[in-house]
Amino acid sequence: MIGGLENILTMLIVILATLAALAGIVVLESFFRNKLKELFSDVNYFIFFFLIIGYLLYSIGEVSFYLARFILKEASSIGISDVYWSGGAIFILISFIMLAFILFKHNYNHAKFVTMMIIGGALLGFVLYLLFGVTLGKEAHFFNYFYPIISSLIVTFALSVVLFSSDLEHFGTALLFFFLASCGILLGDIFFTYTITKGVYGLAGLIADVSYLLGYGLSFVAFITLRLRMRTLAI
Repeated sequence: MIGGLENILTMLIVILATLAALAGIVVLESFFRNKLKELFSDVNYFIFFFLIIGYLLYSIGEVSFYLARFILKEASSIGISDVYWSGGAIFILISFIMLAFILFKHNYNHAKFVTMMIIGGALLGFVLYLLFGVTLGKEAHFFNYFYPIISSLIVTFALSVVLFSSDLEHFGTALLFFFLASCGILLGDIFFTYTITKGVYGLAGLIADVSYLLGYGLSFVAFITLRLRMRTLAI
């Protein structure tokens, strides 16, 4: 039964990742139009540009992982998908760090800053405990550590979207969807790492796939929401 669910979820994930990638390409193309470029200040433009590039690379990485693992039957634990995923994660992290910096710079609130640091620190500490104390062993490689850690950092800085939701104006909804997508991907990374190191799919694999499904689904919704908002403001 679980094997059947795994196949169904895998197919749904790659479909949503493909849709998210296509939507990301459409939004990215629109960023090169001068009229739409005027919607953003220079800093905001680069924040959204990095964010879109990051989630686009995430989606492409998922599609390439599916092609390598299930179509080409490659057994290697590290592949081209890791280039896309790691590159995407770095772009997204930079984007949310820049966004958090700008939001705190213009609307500084000590309570919000402390809240973000406490939640982020607790989240990162929990992830590190799982990786070094429970999940991983000597057979783990760099990316087994990298993905959960950088995903927890992304969620930490993306908390600024929730804390300053009233200050985000036109693009708050799209940013909230991206934040929720990052939460799903973080949860997926944690459980996927467990399944890879233990060599068993089981309940952990099921949770990982459902989390990734939500992550890429929300990324797709975020891209569509962002594009519609950009089109509305450009009219």
